[in-house]
Amino acid sequence: MKQIQLVKLSYIATILFLASCSPKVETRGYIQQANWKEEIKIGQTSKQEILDKFGSPSSQSSFGPETWYYVSARKEAVGFMKPSVVAQDTVDITFDPAGVVSDVHFYDKDDGKDVALVKRTTPTEGHSLSFIDQTLGNLGRFNKPGGSGDSPATGRKSPSNGGIF
Repeated sequence: MKQIQLVKLSYIATILFLASCSPKVETRGYIQQANWKEEIKIGQTSKQEILDKFGSPSSQSSFGPETWYYVSARKEAVGFMKPSVVAQDTVDITFDPAGVVSDVHFYDKDDGKDVALVKRTTPTEGHSLSFIDQTLGNLGRFNKPGGSGDSPATGRKSPSNGGIF
């Protein structure tokens, strides 16, 4: 009886182990159609036709000629491993001032370049205060209620000409 339970337990453990090792696929961005390249004709296709066929772009240019970007990426991860990019495609469509396609570029994963991030910080003026400095920093900086203009240290009136006591 115990042997049958052990066999069942080992089957369940094997199934759970294999299920955890199955690849996890994550697709983001625009999902391209099979005839994507043939439907865009330079000098003929308008912005509205692009919107009707492919939907709104993933991103648009902020300066220069108006350019729409359609971006898609597919990542896979096995188990607890870090996901890796399996496929990545980008299409940029540039329009002339009349709103007609003037240029189209297709990029894939091989066209991408790794960018090294720089970990620098910009120094700021002054100094940083600790928790104690911030907590105790305002002690003794409060004026008397009524604002009579008396000097808190001596109790004498401040001169009106800005001189010394």
